[in-house]
Amino acid sequence: MEFITAKHLSENKEEFLILDIRDEFKFRNNHIPGSKNIDVYNDLHEGNYDEIKEKLKALPKEKIIVTVCNAGVTAQPASRLLEEMGYRTAVLEKGMIGWNKEKSAH
Repeated sequence: MEFITAKHLSENKEEFLILDIRDEFKFRNNHIPGSKNIDVYNDLHEGNYDEIKEKLKALPKEKIIVTVCNAGVTAQPASRLLEEMGYRTAVLEKGMIGWNKEKSAH
């Protein structure tokens, strides 16, 4: 599993599919422009892996999928599941916390 910094992601966004796994409320309030929201956050914590795979199986495989959560922790098992399904992935380091910090620095 690879990790990607907010700086690298912001400079190369067109190369990736950004997948925000948080719930719709958190996504609506703050997200990376151009990201796709598929809420699997609670499913991951509850171990509902078949449901997660069902939700994620329609994602395209052409691009590396960057998984995004609040702090970069829950996105890791999401990336592992996607990799088991044949996707290439990366986890956004420090999640939205890292993204917001990077954006506020510029």
